[in-house]
Amino acid sequence: MKTVHVLSCAVLLIVFGGLMVEAQRGRGNEPQPEVKDHRIDLESSFVRPPLRAGDEAYGRINGERVKQFVNEITAISRKDRDRGNKYWGRVAGTDADKEVHDLVAAKFREWGLQDVHFEPVALGPQNVPTDWELAASGSSGTLTFKTIFPMQGAAPIPGAGLDLDLVWAGYGTELDFAGRDVKGKAVFIQAMPWPNGFQQTARFYGSLERAVAKGAAALLVNVAIPGNLTQSVGGPGGTTGFTGFTIGSEDAAQLKALMEKGPVKVHARLSTERRTGLMDANVWGTLPGTTNEDIIIMAQHDARFEGAFSNASGVATMLGLAEYFAKIPAANRRRTLRFVSTAAGGAQLMHQNRGTLFANTALIINCQHTSAMQFIQYEPPEGTKYPEQGGLYKTQTVNARQYWIYGSDKLARIIFDSLAQFGVALWDYAMNDGSGLGAVARDAPSLQTLVTPVYFSSDYDRPEFVPPSGLEMVGRAYAKIVDQVNGLSRAEIVQAPGPKGPGLP
Repeated sequence: MKTVHVLSCAVLLIVFGGLMVEAQRGRGNEPQPEVKDHRIDLESSFVRPPLRAGDEAYGRINGERVKQFVNEITAISRKDRDRGNKYWGRVAGTDADKEVHDLVAAKFREWGLQDVHFEPVALGPQNVPTDWELAASGSSGTLTFKTIFPMQGAAPIPGAGLDLDLVWAGYGTELDFAGRDVKGKAVFIQAMPWPNGFQQTARFYGSLERAVAKGAAALLVNVAIPGNLTQSVGGPGGTTGFTGFTIGSEDAAQLKALMEKGPVKVHARLSTERRTGLMDANVWGTLPGTTNEDIIIMAQHDARFEGAFSNASGVATMLGLAEYFAKIPAANRRRTLRFVSTAAGGAQLMHQNRGTLFANTALIINCQHTSAMQFIQYEPPEGTKYPEQGGLYKTQTVNARQYWIYGSDKLARIIFDSLAQFGVALWDYAMNDGSGLGAVARDAPSLQTLVTPVYFSSDYDRPEFVPPSGLEMVGRAYAKIVDQVNGLSRAEIVQAPGPKGPGLP
C-alpha cells in the first residue's frame, strides 16, 4: 500500500505540473494588462519604532539632526579628494584629519562641554600612495580600469613600472595554486565578501601571504561585490616590500574575459611618499557629574574615501549624545560624561594610561558604524558570466549589528533590553573581541554595536546610505543605557572574575 501511495502522489504531481504549464501557455497567448510601476520613497519611509511611554525625552535625539553631522564630516573627505589626492579621505595625519579634530572641538565648545582639548598621538612612518596605474593587454587589445587602488602597505614600483605576466589563482587556496608557476608574475585572486570587503576570503584563506610566499611579483584582488566599487583591502599580514592592487567587479569581469582569450600581461606603476613625524589627536570634552565616577563615550574619526558609515556615523552619534546630555543640568548627571573622538592609535594610548584614565570608569561606549542601509544582492543580467556582475537592491531598513559587551549579566540585560526597545537589531553572535574598541575593550565595562555592510572599505561608503533612522535608534538606546547604568553601582556593572565571555551566557 505504501508503494501505491507514493506512485499515486507522483502521478498527481506530473498531471498537476502539466496542467500548470498548459495554464501558463494559455495566459501567454492573452493580452496582459500593463502593471504600473509603484516606487517607494525610501528616504521618507525608513522603519522607525515609536517611542514608548516614559521615553519621550529620548525623542530629542533626532536622526535628521545627527545626519547633519555625518554630512559635515563626509564633506571634509570630499574636499580632500577635490584637492587632487588620489589616496583620499580623512586619512590619519593629513589636513583632512585635522579638520575633523577642529569640527568636533567646535561642537563640544558650542554645547558647553568643559576641558575641551587635543591629546596628541604620534603616528609611525607611512608610505602614502600618491599616484598609480594598472593596464592589461592581451590578444584582443588593451584595457584600462576605473577602480584600481593600492592595497594597504603596498611598496612603490620604481621607475617606469613593471610589465608582468598575469596568472589566475582563483580563491588563492593551496589547491588553486597547485600546478601554477607564479614566481615573478602578477597573481589575480578572486575574494568573496564574508560578509564584506574588509572581512573577505582572501584574508581568511591567507591567499595574499600564500601568493607572496610562492614568489609572486605583484597581487591583484577583486572582492566580488556587485557594481564597480573602488575597494581598499589590507595587504598580506606581516609582509613588506609587496606590490598589490584591488579592482572593482565590473573591471574585473572585463579582465577575466580578456584572460579567457589567451595570455595577458599587465603594466603596473605605483608611486608613494614616505611621511614621518605625522600626528593625530584624541579630542576630549567633558560634562561634569555629581560623583567622581565617569562614563566614556568614544568614536574613531579617521577614514578612507567618504567613510560615511565607517565612521562618520559613529562620530555623529557621539556628537548627538554630547548635545543631548549637555542640555541636562549637571545636578541631574550622576556620573561625569567624557566624550572622545579617537585618533588612529588613540585607543592604544588610552590603554597605556588605563591605570589612571579608567580608575573610576563605570562604562565605555564605543560608537562604531552605527547606521548603514541594508542592501540585498540580486542576480546578474541574463547572459553575464560572473555573479558579481549583479547588483544591490536598496531597502528601507538598517543592517542588523554585531555586538560586544564586557561586563556583568545585569549590565548585559540593560543593554539588550534598551537596544530591543529602540529597534536596534542584533546578530545572534557576540564579537570575539572589541574590534573598534581595540586595546581598551577590557579596561573597563564596555559596549559596542557594529554594522558591517557588504560595501565596507570601499568608495560606496557614502552618506546617502546612512539612514537617519539607524542613527536615531542607536543614539536613543545608548542614552537610555547611560541613564540606567547610572542607577547601578560600579560593582554591579563590572564583570565578575572568571572565564565568562562577552554577552550573556
